[in-house]
Amino acid sequence: MKLSTPIIEAICNSYPEVDVSDFIFSTPPTLELGDMAVPMFPLAKKMRKAPHVIAREIAATIEGNDHIASATATGPYINFKLNRAHVGAGIIDAILKAGKQWGSNASGVGQKVLIEHTSINPNASPHVGRGRCAMIGDSITRLLRFEGYDVEVHYYVNDMGRQIGLLVLIADELENLTFDQILDAYVTANQRAKEDPEFAQRGYDLLARIEDGDPEIQRKFHDVTDLCLRGQLAVLERLNVSYDVFDKESLYINDPRLKLIEHALTETGALFTDEKERRVVDLSKLGYQPEEGRYFVLRRANGSSMYGCRDLVYSMDKQEKGASLTMMVLGEDHKLYAQQMALMLEASGVPAPEVVYYAYILLKDGKMSTRQGKVVLLADFLDQASERARERVAEQFPDLSNEEHDAIAEQVAVSAIRFAVLRVKSNKNVTFDMESALSFQGDTGPYIQYSCARIRSILRKSEVPIPEKSDSLFCVSTDAEWSLLLKLTSFTEVVADAATQRVCAPIANYALELAHTFTSFYHDCPVLTAGDPNVTNMRLLLCCATLQTLSNALHLLGIETPERM
Repeated sequence: MKLSTPIIEAICNSYPEVDVSDFIFSTPPTLELGDMAVPMFPLAKKMRKAPHVIAREIAATIEGNDHIASATATGPYINFKLNRAHVGAGIIDAILKAGKQWGSNASGVGQKVLIEHTSINPNASPHVGRGRCAMIGDSITRLLRFEGYDVEVHYYVNDMGRQIGLLVLIADELENLTFDQILDAYVTANQRAKEDPEFAQRGYDLLARIEDGDPEIQRKFHDVTDLCLRGQLAVLERLNVSYDVFDKESLYINDPRLKLIEHALTETGALFTDEKERRVVDLSKLGYQPEEGRYFVLRRANGSSMYGCRDLVYSMDKQEKGASLTMMVLGEDHKLYAQQMALMLEASGVPAPEVVYYAYILLKDGKMSTRQGKVVLLADFLDQASERARERVAEQFPDLSNEEHDAIAEQVAVSAIRFAVLRVKSNKNVTFDMESALSFQGDTGPYIQYSCARIRSILRKSEVPIPEKSDSLFCVSTDAEWSLLLKLTSFTEVVADAATQRVCAPIANYALELAHTFTSFYHDCPVLTAGDPNVTNMRLLLCCATLQTLSNALHLLGIETPERM
């Protein structure tokens, strides 16, 4: 619902030479000045008059109507005040009619998106940094689906590579290896490979055997990776993250499409055999400028393929699935690799995927490294957050049962983590503070959840039936009510902006602003004790519309809203 549309129509009806592209809307500094402001600078150039002259002329021609209460020239601007009752009723009705789809612009209807994200190496439980990838990918997925896209989420299972070979060797020496033991086993194997060249070589030998189709080695690789994958997905599920398709790297071994890519690279003069008998791509032949990263090894001297070969074929495979858009979410440390892959794909006639990069989550100990075992595991992080959340929930809401405490604590823990991570743009580092993130006050996910629970409490306590829509007696008598209505109507623009940017930070920050705006309304405007039935009905509808909007925004962030808090 665009509040600007009737204003544009009113001006264009009197000035046919003006079109939609000439309008830029802003918000006056105070409600006393107006609800919307239109600068006349774009029109001045077209109409060859001074902006302040045009502002006076147009303001004088605008008559009050159902939508516009007044138009006042203020220098080169026209400040518009809207008819609060009429516009407010329209906002409420639009929200309640759209329901769970309120805020969607339906910009993706008829288009398919394939998005791949997370794809953790199956050698450890996911750490907190990988959790950011999953949360970003999941929220972008939710956002695109909300906009009407048909989204298919892929998880690339890295069931090949030296690290899996080393795990297979260690697994052969251990009995009944469990998922919880995987990280320690991998750290041990990695250290042993550094100290024992023969052990390291055995890991490479396993790779050669799996490429040759050895069924016993394939089974061992599958058993280890399947054990890891099931454990990793169980952790990610706690963050409300899910996937549609699992693509195994091993499926792309000896894929005939790799020959097509190699042929295309040979035709460009980029693919050659180096002095070590390896097959190497000289990316400078494809337009790559820096010296660092110029050479990309595709095959070892023995002819076995590097992981880049499988990634190239996998990218081709995804493009062949007919999606309008193919996306990936990658850590910023993978930028060089993604650029290298994009050059080789485009040289082969395959469009490169759109990539969303994310930066690090920083804790007291800084970055986290899987290979060295210096990690903050996501499962432990969630357990800690849930435990602290339960203490706070039990303290603040002692009347709830233990089962309710447990359920709410888990929702609050996930909300604290996802909101703190997603309100920061993907390319910025997140410094996570557990204590502040779990607070029910301030700029947090739990604060927004509590706002939703407060609204539900108001609605439950209402002794009158809540109207299904506004009526002719709809009244907006305070600035607090009007400010909340204006904030509600801006949700669609926030969603459109977030979808364009492929980032959910605008959604998170909007939800926070809306919760703060509702708190101001709640303190200034009694709902159940308003005294006037018409005012009570209007404020109940405003509560319903706010709850719907907050719920929709939190859903895009992967955050649930408890019934009671």
